[in-house]
Amino acid sequence: MKFAFSNFAAVAPKTLLKICLLAAPVLAAAMALTADYNRHPDEIHHFEATRYYANHFLPPEIGDPNVRNSYSVYGVSYLNYHWIEYLLAGKFVFLLSPFVSDELLAARFFNVFLFAGLTVFFLYQSKTDDDALLVPAFLLVTPQVWYVFGYVNNDAFALFVAIITASEIARPRSLLNRFLQADKFSANLAGGLVFGLLIGLLLICKTNYYAFLVFVALWLSYESPAIKISQFKPEINFNCLRKYAFVFLVAASVLGFRCALDFYVNGETNFVGLSYVHYFFGNFEAKQNRLLAYQEEIAEPPYKLSTAENDLTKTDAALKLKAKGASYAEMFTKWRWHEFSFKSFVGVYGYMNIFSPNVYYRLMTILYVAFGLYLAAVGFFKTSSETVWQTAIAAAGCLMTVFISSYLSWTYAFQAQGRYLFPVIGMIGLFVYSNRRHVHNTALAVFIGGAFLLSVYSFVFTALAKINH
Repeated sequence: MKFAFSNFAAVAPKTLLKICLLAAPVLAAAMALTADYNRHPDEIHHFEATRYYANHFLPPEIGDPNVRNSYSVYGVSYLNYHWIEYLLAGKFVFLLSPFVSDELLAARFFNVFLFAGLTVFFLYQSKTDDDALLVPAFLLVTPQVWYVFGYVNNDAFALFVAIITASEIARPRSLLNRFLQADKFSANLAGGLVFGLLIGLLLICKTNYYAFLVFVALWLSYESPAIKISQFKPEINFNCLRKYAFVFLVAASVLGFRCALDFYVNGETNFVGLSYVHYFFGNFEAKQNRLLAYQEEIAEPPYKLSTAENDLTKTDAALKLKAKGASYAEMFTKWRWHEFSFKSFVGVYGYMNIFSPNVYYRLMTILYVAFGLYLAAVGFFKTSSETVWQTAIAAAGCLMTVFISSYLSWTYAFQAQGRYLFPVIGMIGLFVYSNRRHVHNTALAVFIGGAFLLSVYSFVFTALAKINH
């Protein structure tokens, strides 16, 4: 059954969904306004990075004493990476400075502004596409999303871009789909440019969203292939191939420009994507450069690279578990990575030390498992081969996101934090939108409505009530 809002019986669900989408940014704003300084994960370091870009355009030189406060116990700063959100947030703070004297509040409201912008964007899209609200609807099923949009961090902007990207792929009349469906390469070129910019932004955002980029590539390869196999022979759609090449060129230009700034200032770049490759295929710490030398100089002893190389027993207990002899299975049996990751996906606040009552997590588990099994049944037991392929791609994307997060907890530092799994929100939103004719209204209403009500309870009576205690 199509999840459409065009009939009278569905007017109320559509209105309620709009109200919920409007309420979520308000709750995020309440967190931004009421929480004391440094009550959130690493906000002190995120804020220092944002403050730097309020008055600068170029990244700082490695070792600049003026940004020393932005460095963590690991000996690294968010300013050392290629992430663009700090530049954008910094300029937002600068623009608000004549009106808002509190820099922390201005920095927090950058993310609140993004959340409100998403809501306005999709409410506008819903005027011409009744189902446009399906993609952002999954921002309502966990208060952890609202929490992330309520303080200074580098997760909110990446999620913002991912949701817009998923919407561009999902909606039939989006800029991207008009570009891909046009007979001429030059027709609707703006769609290719916008999508290339979105992909480029994700390349210079939080690196866990690379799993989302792989998912996007697989999805488009199936839905709008440039190469088809017919009777065991490849058929190349050169028009489509040129369009994908254009998108790739735009995205690569965004990434290349950001890396060029690093080379201009420091003669090297700390492109985290390469580090992630080395985590899987080699030792990323083997290559010496200025940043690693400075990291060794200022990191606290348990986090120094030399400590890990010379005596693992003197490192932090949560570092390099694989090197210390822990098996991957122990991430789940001993360290309970899955339990902490799920809880912090659906609502753990402060420095991962403010929890809702256990009954809340049990109810959320029931809702999530039931809806997940329902989507799997819809996907794999429908006669449509398209739905089966889309289900397989979505499942692969979600599993990839989970595996990468758990693998890095095993090999680098144990950080079972649900925000690292946020890329799955865009994946599920795109999947449900594309298969809305198969997903029953009641199932969606029970999951989204039930999860939203539980989320409001957790956010109001746990997050807002306890964040300053």
